[in-house]
Amino acid sequence: MLETLRPFQLFFLSASIAIAGSIVFGAQHNWLFLSCCVVVLAAGLPHGAFDIYIIANLFQNKSFAIAILVYLSLIVITVLIWWNNPQAFLTLFLIYSAFHFGDSDCPTETISYKASWGLSIIALPCLLATEEVALLFSVILDAEPFPIIANGLSYSALPAVLFCSLKATKQNTRFTTCALLSCYALVCLIGGALIAFSCYFAFLHGPHHLRRWRLKIPDSPNMGIYLISLALFAGIALLTVLTAEVNLSNINGLSNGLVNALDANAIRYTFVALAALTVPHMTFLYIASRRN
Repeated sequence: MLETLRPFQLFFLSASIAIAGSIVFGAQHNWLFLSCCVVVLAAGLPHGAFDIYIIANLFQNKSFAIAILVYLSLIVITVLIWWNNPQAFLTLFLIYSAFHFGDSDCPTETISYKASWGLSIIALPCLLATEEVALLFSVILDAEPFPIIANGLSYSALPAVLFCSLKATKQNTRFTTCALLSCYALVCLIGGALIAFSCYFAFLHGPHHLRRWRLKIPDSPNMGIYLISLALFAGIALLTVLTAEVNLSNINGLSNGLVNALDANAIRYTFVALAALTVPHMTFLYIASRRN
């Protein structure tokens, strides 16, 4: 039964390092937020950059150009929603992220299992690190702390985990589900929400997605993935640094000094970028999955 955990060795290793580091150094070091954002972007962006090959596999010639235009338009629309209505943006982001995590991580499972898996990933940090999640939400929204969403999601965490474990179609899947969610919950409890999500996104969700789609599209060169990822990473890093001074006074007021301007910008732009990229990413993955 332990063999079923082999594909997730990277996640368990990163979680173990995160737990050990949090115990030794504490979970609230100055470098924590920025480091987690770097990990999320550096390890997570390549699985999104692979979309260019998925789109190329689906569409040719003019259809490919139209698909890229649609992809970019969805990114722009998502950013505009964040700019004009941050709370609606956050709510939609959490909903479609839960759907995407379930659909991408568990493609062969039932809809109810996918939904409960995705909700577990979103809700467990809200239950086990509520104050940190509320702070992160306030930074992303550029608003006063808004604990209602985090508190509301926290109530759904245990039912989601229990339902997910019970809805697993095979005994091995049930064992794997319990092991992964237990490990994720332990990192949330000891290391905090951002560390736990970084471990999940960078070392479970991203690699699992890349591994699955590389098998379907084996002739996709690595260079294109890394160049796109590097360009996105550089753009977000540049935006973070250039606007840190501008947002300094506002950030200090919102976070009561718990998050400096550079960290706050890194958190905000990292998650807004993830949200903006996830909408077209999820859309074209859905099309590709149904065609395959």
